[in-house]
Amino acid sequence: MAKLTWVLYNSDASIDFTSSVKYFTYNQGRRSVLDNYGGGTATITMKNDAGQVAGAFISYRQKILIKCEGTNAFIGWVQGIDYNDTPTGAASTATITLGDAWVLAAQQIATSQVLTNNTFPVTEIAALQFYTGQFSQDYASSSIRGSLGYAGDYATRLNQIVSSDRGRFLTIAGIHTYVPFKSLNNYLISGYEFARTPTASKIGYQSLDRVKAIGNQTYVNSAQVTPESLATQTATSLQAGVVGQSTITVATLNTTATDGMNTATWIANSMADPDQQSFAITCSDIAQIGLGNIEAMLTLESFAQISYTPPGGISTSEWVSVEGVTVRGFIDRTEVDFNLASFTYYRAFILNDTVMGVLDSSRLGY
Repeated sequence: MAKLTWVLYNSDASIDFTSSVKYFTYNQGRRSVLDNYGGGTATITMKNDAGQVAGAFISYRQKILIKCEGTNAFIGWVQGIDYNDTPTGAASTATITLGDAWVLAAQQIATSQVLTNNTFPVTEIAALQFYTGQFSQDYASSSIRGSLGYAGDYATRLNQIVSSDRGRFLTIAGIHTYVPFKSLNNYLISGYEFARTPTASKIGYQSLDRVKAIGNQTYVNSAQVTPESLATQTATSLQAGVVGQSTITVATLNTTATDGMNTATWIANSMADPDQQSFAITCSDIAQIGLGNIEAMLTLESFAQISYTPPGGISTSEWVSVEGVTVRGFIDRTEVDFNLASFTYYRAFILNDTVMGVLDSSRLGY
């Protein structure tokens, strides 16, 4: 029976305290492509009948690593400790709450902060954090306005960059790595697939929910985009004339009104297909034939294919983006909830590319 191996480690004190852990859970990412990144949290319930928390030197803002098969899956800092002391001390426990780098970014406030690099703004913000090196950026983004001083928390600023450039953050070995929209195709690696029946090369899911057209979440046909210090740009797809408007408002850092209109047009068109689907699946490690692929999806990879057969329908397969995960670790098993978005939300127009958009099948022209 396959079973993932987890290690919980106090990085600041160089102490492995896995043997004292009763169970843990963590979540990171977001639910859908239009959601902001709100920060990931973890809770770890430990035995504390002999002072194990103190013995592991766990205290406020200690850096804790949750490792899956030896690779960082979640990096967090202690936000608080809830002690459940029994009268005799026997069976006492403690629950440690962690927050990831997004949580800390929301707690750190900028004062008239100017960014000087318009195409690698995440790299610049990463260096401004108290705990540096937790954010990174692969490839240059579209031009992002940073010349105007910013006052506010850094998590909001990072989300504005995502809204402006239309890329997404991947969690790679626990580090939050920004990949611009135009470079996402570099991360599509064949060989990872979610399927109803597990095999040596496929991750089997035990439950599957398919979601279509949640208004203003997974379905949008009109967008009002306001670039910083510029006029609001509004774009509406033809679908709005058929079913009525489903509009969102977005604040961005686009440097020109034209870029703002391009962003609005992308949102209004990429999200306006009522047949596009998002998925929520649950996988258990002990239900798998092999562990390599599920480990990769928890630590390094963010894109895969999913195969499913709708009731009364035919077998269907498509590319999906892992937008968010929730992991529950028990002594005897691990359960994982994956929030998956159809990769069609990220398509650009690339001639003769079967994933990123092909002639006569993509409405996008960027």
